[in-house]
Amino acid sequence: MVPQLRWKYTSDSLVDIRTSWQRLGKNPEDYPDVKSQPHVQVALRMKSKGGTARAGDVIPYIFCLGSGGESSKTGQADRARHPDEVRKADGSCQIGTVPGLSPRVLR
Repeated sequence: MVPQLRWKYTSDSLVDIRTSWQRLGKNPEDYPDVKSQPHVQVALRMKSKGGTARAGDVIPYIFCLGSGGESSKTGQADRARHPDEVRKADGSCQIGTVPGLSPRVLR
């Protein structure tokens, strides 16, 4: 019998667990399909706030749930947020799921 892991987690550890990373293949402004690229949307938002993001950078992001707590594949990229944005949101960003991560891991 395989023992089940039971994790005690805080909101910060949940942010860490649910964070995805993706490398920018080119500068964020050079992507023609920004709406379907979560890491590019996060990179552009970082730049608009005075940060830097350029080709080769690895961008972390988390999917927040939409209004009403729904999680759908359509328009998912526009709900991508930088982990620091989620931490500063004071609970206004409900964290969504990461494909391949079972909710049982978080019990």
